[in-house]
Amino acid sequence: MDENMDTSKDLRRLVAEHHAFYEVLPYYLVLMENPGKLPAKTRSIRAGFDVDIYGVNTNKEPALPGPDYALGYGELQKAAQEISHRISDSCSIEAISFPSKIVFGGVSHAEVEGMLRLRISHRRGLDQPAGPAEDQALKEVEDHLHQLGVVRR
Repeated sequence: MDENMDTSKDLRRLVAEHHAFYEVLPYYLVLMENPGKLPAKTRSIRAGFDVDIYGVNTNKEPALPGPDYALGYGELQKAAQEISHRISDSCSIEAISFPSKIVFGGVSHAEVEGMLRLRISHRRGLDQPAGPAEDQALKEVEDHLHQLGVVRR
């Protein structure tokens, strides 16, 4: 059997087993203008998106993530690289892990969740807002997640 098919099957199993879902949030950079002068001025620029992917810990115990988390993070890194190669050079996709972060949420608000993040941003300069390349990258990320069965919350 093809290794990619095995990996896809493993990922779909993880998604189903951990009831994976994601949220999309704007990613902002805060720029300080005239540093060292008072009053300090800052401005926020929407530089892209954070796609936060959650999975319920099936052990129901607050514990650091195990092999499933590591597998999910590794595959998320691969997906970020693949999508980055297909989109504009001015766009960046980064996989970020939070192995020590435990979130209590879910329907009962007592379920233990793990989180991974894909950050979609750009390389055009800090003072530049997000644009069509980041929108396209978000669409491709969402398509990839939907293929794995991850739903948007």
